[in-house]
Amino acid sequence: MRKVFIKGFLSVLLIGVIFFLGKVVIYDFLVSIFRPFIRSTIGIEEEYLVVILTIVFTLLVVFIVGLIPFGALFKRKGIEKSHGAFVIISPGTYFLAAIITKINFKKIDKSIQTLYVLFSPYSPFPWSGLPIIFAKEENVIALNISYRELYSITVSLGRNTPEVLEEEIPVILEELEAKNTE
Repeated sequence: MRKVFIKGFLSVLLIGVIFFLGKVVIYDFLVSIFRPFIRSTIGIEEEYLVVILTIVFTLLVVFIVGLIPFGALFKRKGIEKSHGAFVIISPGTYFLAAIITKINFKKIDKSIQTLYVLFSPYSPFPWSGLPIIFAKEENVIALNISYRELYSITVSLGRNTPEVLEEEIPVILEELEAKNTE
C-alpha cells in the first residue's frame, strides 16, 4: 500500500512539475517574451507555431550562452592553484586575496608599473567576492597559503587561520606601520 501511494505521489508531482515548466515558464514567460519578435519578424500568427519557435529560440539562446567562456578569466592559472596574499588598500586597511597573475601596466607617462590581479573570496560562496582587484606590487605581500586555506580563513572569520600565518601577520603589520611612519 505504501509503495502504491509513493508511486502515485511521485507521478502527480512529476505531472505538476511538467505542467509548471510548460505553462508558467515556457508559455506564460518565454512565449510572452518571444511572441512580439516572432510575429513582427517572421510574421507567424498561429499560436502553436509561436510556442514551437519559442522553444527552439530558447534552446538556441541556451546553447549560445553555453559557448561563452566565462571561466577564461581564471583559465590561465586556475584559482584553486593560486596562493594567498595580504593586500594593503590604505594604511590600516588590509584584506586577504588570491593572486591570479601579475601584469605590467603601461601608465600615461609611458612608465611600466607591475600590478597584481587578485580575487578576494567572501563567504558563504567563493565566487561571491570581489571579482577582479588590481593592486600595485608594493601593496601585495605574498603569503605561503593556498586558495583553500585562504577561503577557509575567510569563511571562518579568521578562526581557521594557520599558526604560521598568525605569527606572520603581526610582523607584516609592524613592518608596514614602520614603513608608513617613515
